[in-house]
Amino acid sequence: MQCQQFRSGERVVSVHVHRGPNGHYYSAMDDIIERFPDATGFKVGGHEVVFLRDDNGDRYSPNRIAHFPDQFVDVVTDDDPYFPLSPPGSLKSGVLSHHHRNSSTGSLTSTSSSMAVPTTPGRGRSPSSSESMLSPSSPMSFPPGCTSPGGVGLMGLRTPPDSSKTSRLSPFPSIAVFPGVESTLQVYVREPSPEPVAAYSASGIATEVSRLLLEGHSAALLKLMENFHKLVQDQHEVRAKVDKILEGQDESKGREEEMLRHQLQTNDQLKVVQQGIDAALIQNYELHEYPIPRLFVILPEKKLDSKGKSFFDTFKPKNLVQEKFRLYFLCECGDRRKGEEHNHALDTGGPGRMDEKHPERIHLADHEGYEISRPKKFFEQYGPYVLGVLRVLQVCVYAASVVAPPAVHLATEMDKWARVAEAVTKNTLDAVNVSIDYLRINLSKEALLASSELGDTGGQDVDESANSLKALEGADLRQLDTFLRNKDKDKILGNLYRITTPKGHVKWVCLEHYRYSYQAMVMRSFLTTVQLNRGLYEPYLCKVTITLPTSIVAKDFMDHLEEQGTTINELNVTLKWVFNTSDLHQIVKSICRSNVRILQLDLSDRNNRIQYEKAEDRYWPLLDLFSNMNLQSLSLQGIISFGLRTVDLPPHIPPSRLRTYHHLNGIGANDIGRVSNILWHCPNLVDLRLGSELASLVDDQLCQAIKSLKDLEVLYLWNFKHRTEAEIKGLLSSVVKGTRNLRELVIVNTVVDAIELQSLVQAFSRTLEVLILDPVYSEFNLATIIRNESAHSQTGPPPLPPKSTFPGRRNPPQPTQTLAPSRVIPFSKLRQLHLNTDLSEDSNQLLARIMPLLSLTHLGLYKSIPMDAVIKATDFTSVRSVYFCKFTGADLVPMWKSFPETGFGGSNQIESISLERLKSPGSGIVLECLTKVAIKRLWIGGVRSSYLKALFTTLNLSKLEVLAIVNCEYKWETEEVLVKRQMQFSDKLRVYLACNNQCSDVGDANTYRTDTRGDQSTYYTRLRPHMVWTDTSVNDMNLRHKLMVRME
Repeated sequence: MQCQQFRSGERVVSVHVHRGPNGHYYSAMDDIIERFPDATGFKVGGHEVVFLRDDNGDRYSPNRIAHFPDQFVDVVTDDDPYFPLSPPGSLKSGVLSHHHRNSSTGSLTSTSSSMAVPTTPGRGRSPSSSESMLSPSSPMSFPPGCTSPGGVGLMGLRTPPDSSKTSRLSPFPSIAVFPGVESTLQVYVREPSPEPVAAYSASGIATEVSRLLLEGHSAALLKLMENFHKLVQDQHEVRAKVDKILEGQDESKGREEEMLRHQLQTNDQLKVVQQGIDAALIQNYELHEYPIPRLFVILPEKKLDSKGKSFFDTFKPKNLVQEKFRLYFLCECGDRRKGEEHNHALDTGGPGRMDEKHPERIHLADHEGYEISRPKKFFEQYGPYVLGVLRVLQVCVYAASVVAPPAVHLATEMDKWARVAEAVTKNTLDAVNVSIDYLRINLSKEALLASSELGDTGGQDVDESANSLKALEGADLRQLDTFLRNKDKDKILGNLYRITTPKGHVKWVCLEHYRYSYQAMVMRSFLTTVQLNRGLYEPYLCKVTITLPTSIVAKDFMDHLEEQGTTINELNVTLKWVFNTSDLHQIVKSICRSNVRILQLDLSDRNNRIQYEKAEDRYWPLLDLFSNMNLQSLSLQGIISFGLRTVDLPPHIPPSRLRTYHHLNGIGANDIGRVSNILWHCPNLVDLRLGSELASLVDDQLCQAIKSLKDLEVLYLWNFKHRTEAEIKGLLSSVVKGTRNLRELVIVNTVVDAIELQSLVQAFSRTLEVLILDPVYSEFNLATIIRNESAHSQTGPPPLPPKSTFPGRRNPPQPTQTLAPSRVIPFSKLRQLHLNTDLSEDSNQLLARIMPLLSLTHLGLYKSIPMDAVIKATDFTSVRSVYFCKFTGADLVPMWKSFPETGFGGSNQIESISLERLKSPGSGIVLECLTKVAIKRLWIGGVRSSYLKALFTTLNLSKLEVLAIVNCEYKWETEEVLVKRQMQFSDKLRVYLACNNQCSDVGDANTYRTDTRGDQSTYYTRLRPHMVWTDTSVNDMNLRHKLMVRME
């Protein structure tokens, strides 16, 4: 099929041609208009193309033009473009001089101006410095016959309309078609003024040159135009290649950074391997060199008192032959070597440390010791060494006596045992002191001690004393081994156990330290597995948070958790692969065998992931978690069609011990029965949270199950509606009848019965600590609740405040406007109050009455009526987060004044601010305050792009960790304002984008391109991808609560 090439500027389009009855080809106007809607005419080789007519001289309908094979048809539009303001840089490769015609005589006179054009073989000469491009400094001159701006100048050259305000006229360089032949043309173009103006398209040059050709000028201009178009096309190709090179450089930089990161990881791994090799070599040496304990002391033999308890008797050194001595080994639980890392390298900082129960100082082993039959000879052999060990033990025993609490602070029964322990410690210390004195005197007589060894430890620390002590090695230790073989037939070795430190050193410790060292070693191995899988360990909570990407990684982690993670109390695990039932069974099995008490399990299931799988038994393994007697808290999310993929719990299993259950998934019609069955088997629940961003249903079956929870204190309902009714009925009333003490009530995006809600809140108004209604789509009658509770306390309803509003600045509440101190205040325990619902005028006034008496940490309000009194009456001192919907900036002035940064003497500590559908006037006040105030989290919803740009330009970023933008007019120009301030971002800052207009996610690209006209595009730089969370990972409805309120 044949085509016709149509050209508009640099754009070339092929249009299929048709064959007429006479056998000639033609192009239909309809086909052309589809590609070029603004086309009004056509030219070929500079000549206008006319529409074809039939034998009667009438145009064909629709219009058609002839077919021009192997030629371009230029499209003419109404908007005839002008010459460009400055010549393209691609034209600087050649020179073309120009001349002008004398208007009176028609004689030819040349000029000295020049214009750069492409240099081709055989045409013109090479350019010189004098024959350069027309510069912006060319003198301004107007030729004869030049009309006013917007009209037609010399030779009919058009000038841009209103160009007098933005440009000036300068002579266009003369054109010499051939060397030595003068032209009769001089044209004028406009040069740019200092103000920016839009550049004219290259097609303007083509149109003007074509018009000149039609007026009879040299045919060489046609060749010039073709070369010019070729150069422009080459320029675009070069630009595309440069863009591709830049993209390649960015990719190369990313790869280099990745290689550097892997290199650093490799270096770290090599360092670990080297340390392991060193430890193995040290261990091999010391295991062979130290087969028995090395630290021992010689003390007088213990004797029994009248009650049969042993103690160290005092002895006289002069009667050494008559005294009996015993050898006692020491537990090496302290750090004896400089540079040796802590013996218990797993310093969790939480439960399990040995600070009190198992002190980590060198102490006597729990053993009766070994009798020394010839003490004098033994002292001669080991005297200097024993003296050094005694000094270390002396410091340890003294430190233990100092740390022990005074007996006067203990109870009567404890006082007795404290005195006994104190006596034993003092007795041991006396024995050690006597032995040291004896050894020092006798060894100095025998000249077995150097003068430096005669002094005491002074203020020397235990570790310093131990480090200066040289351990027994070689023959001395083997000789001691021979002594022990004769005395210790059972090879008990003083009830000490041999362990190795992470650096390979051998140590002999008591049973308690041996057990702890083993647990520490095992735990170190488990934490290594957590770190390799990019998990997070929180030591004070004994909590692990980890994402498992594959079944192999999951199996390895769960095996380590089961065998080594004995101290892990809380586990938060996310599965990021399409698992099968067998995978889930192994995970649940390992969790049930571990010591995990709190479990958060996110299966991350989506419909497109499991629609082709067998679904009947997918979640069956989860039921084993409800029969696990270790679990106290369970949270399940990321589940689709829970009811269809599980079965009811067996009726014979014992009731679950769960105290907390979060089913953060949509509850459909097939799920209600299954969730109700679970609640019936969890009668001890205290915390129940149901629902997610997906719509959930409720019926009488679920209401009765919730009613059975007598100990329920926390109830969260997300996105619920009744199965058959327009609003939920029966659910809240069942809570009133069932539970005894409700502390937290959170209802989000749920249509509830207004009377039931009022009854529930009134029933627990004195125990509620958290009340969040966001929204409930019905008017909340707070005034009735307050009045009824006040009447119930037999004090009468509180007096109404005066109708007049508060003055401009907040004054202390008047005595007549506050409740009596003896009155039982409704909602007195409230810590979080969030009312995103309509309030009556009466409720608004009574709320303002109780606000000064509340110590809130969160406040959320929806403005349906003026609420100035409530804001002014609020004490923001304890508030940490706020939410305001449909307020003006002027309404929030009392809150802004409570910030210390604003200079009004306030002292609030607000960290999170949520503003939705902010109204005028006073929006500038918000911008000014957010410039001064440093907050951690900011949630913005329902505002225009211009306001976001103004906000992001001045926003205080010094402490900002979360920036959430929801349901806004968010454009890429808006994001570019943030990009320019990326250097001010903290490492913790994350940007959340949810349900915004005018832009969409473009993946991990660093730039975003928007088309404006034709091939002209604007490039915007994006935020770094790891900083942005978009709709795919952000729950729009729950985002504010997850970031600002106490949600999990």
